[in-house]
Amino acid sequence: MTICTHCSSAFGITDQDLKFYDDVSPVFAGKKELIPPPTLCPSCRMQRRLMFRNDLCLYHRKSDLTGKAMISMYAQDKPYKVYDQDEWWSDQWDELSYGRDFDFSRTFTEQFRELNLAVPHQGLFTTNAENSYYTNHSLNTKNCYLIAGATNLEDCLFGRFVIGGNDVVDGLSLYGCKWCYEGIASQQCYQCMFFRHSRDCSSCLVIDDCQSCKNCCMCFGLKSKEYCYLNEQLTKDEYEQRIQKHLPLTPDGINVMRRQLSELSIKLPHRALHVFSSEDCTGDMVFNSQQCEDCYDCTDSQDCKYVSNAPKSKNSQDANYAAPDGVEWCYNVNSSVGSQRVMGVFLCWYGSDEYYVRECHRSSNLFGCISMRHKEYCILNKQYSKEEYETLVPKIIEHMRKTGEWGDYLHPSLSTMGYNETLAQEYFPIMKEEAIANGWQWHDEEDSKEQYLGPDHKIPESIADVPDDITKQILRCEVTGKPYKVIPQELKFYRSMGIPIPRKCPEQRHKERLAMRNPRRLWKRECAKCQKEIETTYHPSRPETVYCESCYLNNL
Repeated sequence: MTICTHCSSAFGITDQDLKFYDDVSPVFAGKKELIPPPTLCPSCRMQRRLMFRNDLCLYHRKSDLTGKAMISMYAQDKPYKVYDQDEWWSDQWDELSYGRDFDFSRTFTEQFRELNLAVPHQGLFTTNAENSYYTNHSLNTKNCYLIAGATNLEDCLFGRFVIGGNDVVDGLSLYGCKWCYEGIASQQCYQCMFFRHSRDCSSCLVIDDCQSCKNCCMCFGLKSKEYCYLNEQLTKDEYEQRIQKHLPLTPDGINVMRRQLSELSIKLPHRALHVFSSEDCTGDMVFNSQQCEDCYDCTDSQDCKYVSNAPKSKNSQDANYAAPDGVEWCYNVNSSVGSQRVMGVFLCWYGSDEYYVRECHRSSNLFGCISMRHKEYCILNKQYSKEEYETLVPKIIEHMRKTGEWGDYLHPSLSTMGYNETLAQEYFPIMKEEAIANGWQWHDEEDSKEQYLGPDHKIPESIADVPDDITKQILRCEVTGKPYKVIPQELKFYRSMGIPIPRKCPEQRHKERLAMRNPRRLWKRECAKCQKEIETTYHPSRPETVYCESCYLNNL
């Protein structure tokens, strides 16, 4: 066992891991530069990567190229040079003009930090976004708002990692859903509300772990059922009479239904892992994959470990957020799509043979570069010939071995974000004092609760009683006190679905959805039925009855 140098927890490194590090080690001029085993545990490695990704902490600022007003993930007081996306992709500037020689008397991190401050960064990361300006890390979106990690969406609001759907509001880790509200870790659902861990369901209300169900309410663990209420089979007329008792939907009524479902589910067996149509896989929300260990929100992947939100990935470890095309033969990567043989990178799209670079696209054979487009054989943004590159890079790697930098992810000080602006705060929440003690950045925001925003607006219980002018009102979150608004597109959706206006701001709603998912971590415990040892995302101290896959399926 190895002891993590950050949290002091013990973690294992297998022979298979060592072989992987050898397989992904780069070769320069015929010599392999071995990647060493990690000194951080898997959780701390993920925490470090997530410290670089800001999804939806958005700000108003001006472009440093033209002065154009824009929405950006960078607050105005950030010291970085930030361009509007169209400007960044234009030929109005030259990334090679920032190139510099590598200084062997200083650490790589020091030199990369200076380059990071000099080179322009994109204000947002979106591609083909039509009327979807308030989105980030998104691809092919139309009429979307406050969505991040999204692909191929139309008319979707307030979500994270929502792939392929339309008219979805308040979603988290959804695939192929339509006309749905408050869905979590589900796939191919239609006209469902308040659902979790469900697949191929339609017209369901407040369900969990259901498959191919229709017209079910407050049900858990059902398969191919219709007209069920609290797992009781009813006739169509009986079901509709029961449902009428809950209409119109109100916030209090929804909370009562959720409590009833929770009381029901605690008495029933839970599957150890939400892994479907897969072979030798562990984790949560894994579909159609093979030999994927400790992976989350992955589909069509193979031979991966510690990978999350990275469909179509192969032969990779320690990778996060690589939708829609995944990564291959990659290690320690974050928010990179379609990459091959890269390590220690952030936001690199469709590149290969890149090491310690960020925001580089359609490039190859880069080392320590930032904001490169269609380039190759560059170091610290300086152009070299192939021969010069392959001679110099091994010398830099040897230098990084001596300074203890080679093999780790980019140092936390190289993140352009405060810890509390990033996904690290969502999955590994800490207080400001701890972040500062660790030498990490923190972003201090003005407390909006102290601002006078006019009189509080009383929200009607039923959506039928909500006036049109609520879209002009400033509402206050009942949990955080932060102000928020309801946009016209959102109001139209609530009315069409019969959903009451939320009493909580979008950030708080996302936080609560995230808390409804199990941690991205595996524990060993016994199957409650056959007593064999299993791996599960349910901690042994939790009260749920957990079955292995075979016992769970036999119980249906």
